[in-house]
Amino acid sequence: MHQVLVNSFEKKVSWMSKRPGKVFVDTNILLHADMYQHDNIFDWIDALYEEVYIHQMVLDEILSASAKHKVTQYIDDGRWHLFNPDDENCLSDDLYDIYEGYVHQMKQAFRRLDQKKIKQGRRLKGTNDLGEIHCLAAALLISAAIICSNDGDIQEVIDDNELEVASEDETENRKLVQDTLKDFCYYICLHKIAPESNVRKLLKAFQKEKIQELDALLNTIR
Repeated sequence: MHQVLVNSFEKKVSWMSKRPGKVFVDTNILLHADMYQHDNIFDWIDALYEEVYIHQMVLDEILSASAKHKVTQYIDDGRWHLFNPDDENCLSDDLYDIYEGYVHQMKQAFRRLDQKKIKQGRRLKGTNDLGEIHCLAAALLISAAIICSNDGDIQEVIDDNELEVASEDETENRKLVQDTLKDFCYYICLHKIAPESNVRKLLKAFQKEKIQELDALLNTIR
C-alpha cells in the first residue's frame, strides 16, 4: 500500500514544473554540465530547480573559462542567484556572523568525518572540502534544503550531524538533501524535462556504474 501511495505521489509530482525550494549547485555538477556536449545540462538545471544558488566559493573554484562564462550568464540574466557572503548587499553584519558560525560547524563536521574514515581504514578525499563546506553553511543560513553535488562526503556529513533547515512556513524543520548526479538524472526524468534516453547517456558519460541504480529508480515511475 505504501509503495502505491509513493508511486501515485511521484506521478503527481512529475507534472510539477519545478523541484521546489532553494538549491545550491556544487562545482562538480557545473563542470559535468560544461563538459557534456550532447545536451544543454545548464538548461536542465534551470528547468528542474525552483531557485538556483551559486556560492561565490564555487564560482571561484571553476577554472574552466567556458563553465564560468555559462554560470555567470545565468546569474547576470537573473535566472540564478549568486551567494557572496562578502557582499554587504547579500548579508548584513549580523547574518555574516551567523554564517561564519555555520562555516566553523561544517569545517568541524568534515574533520570528524575524516577522523572516522581513518579509524575505519577508509580512504580520504584528495581534494579540499571548501566548496562543500561553504555551500552547506549557506544552505543552513538561508534554508536551502537541497545541495546538488556529486561529492561523496556530503550525505554522510548531513546524516552524521542530522543537518536540517527551517521549512518555508517555519512550522517544522526539514532534513537537508543531497542530489547526486544520479539523483539529478532521476528528477529530470520525473519532471519530464528530457527523454530518458538522453538522461541515461549523461549519467553513462560520467558514472557508468550508476546506470543500474538509476534504472531501478526509473522503474518506480514508469
